[in-house]
Amino acid sequence: MEPTQMPWNVSRSREICEGWPTYRDAAEWKNYRSMFHDNAYITTSWTQATIDDFIESSKEGFKHQKDFIYILHRMIGQTVDVQGNRAVSKMKVTITCRMTVDGIEMDNEADCRFFFLLEKRQGKWGVCMMTLLFDKDKMVPVNPNHVFDVPESELEGFPSRYRYLCWMEKKVGRKPKMDLSNHGPDRDILYAKCQDWLEGKEVKPNLTGTDVIDY
Repeated sequence: MEPTQMPWNVSRSREICEGWPTYRDAAEWKNYRSMFHDNAYITTSWTQATIDDFIESSKEGFKHQKDFIYILHRMIGQTVDVQGNRAVSKMKVTITCRMTVDGIEMDNEADCRFFFLLEKRQGKWGVCMMTLLFDKDKMVPVNPNHVFDVPESELEGFPSRYRYLCWMEKKVGRKPKMDLSNHGPDRDILYAKCQDWLEGKEVKPNLTGTDVIDY
């Protein structure tokens, strides 16, 4: 890569990834889809799918916000590493999810890190894979005068870094993905994948269950 191309490639990669909170949260699906290559794969806590299937699931969520989870994203910061025609973006994000439980509006806030694996194909940058890791989360009532108890017995078995989010997802009939913690082997595997991606190696997305690829 020519040295003069590096700043542009970094800037373009950043611009693409910033479309996640701006386009998705506003249901700008055409703009959102433009971020990704056709075979892109998305791995989140609530669904794992190709980009087109992920968009359809997201549309359904918007249609049923009253009975589902209303999701918004706050981007805090981002770094981009570029090597040749590949790039990795690591983005600090707070996900906010609103849901009504037993007549009480609740907000879940989850601090996490988004990972975008990008590639330049035929002169166009796009996302090939996206996933995330969770640092911590909490659950609070929207009205501070309300008190809500989440039984500890219902939290057992969920990862400590995002157990309240897992609880919410289970409440709406989604099976939460359990290997997205930003501490321990989940992190080590993903960081190894990011390095492999930059080095031009084949990287497979984390589909369902536990990612057991040897790294």
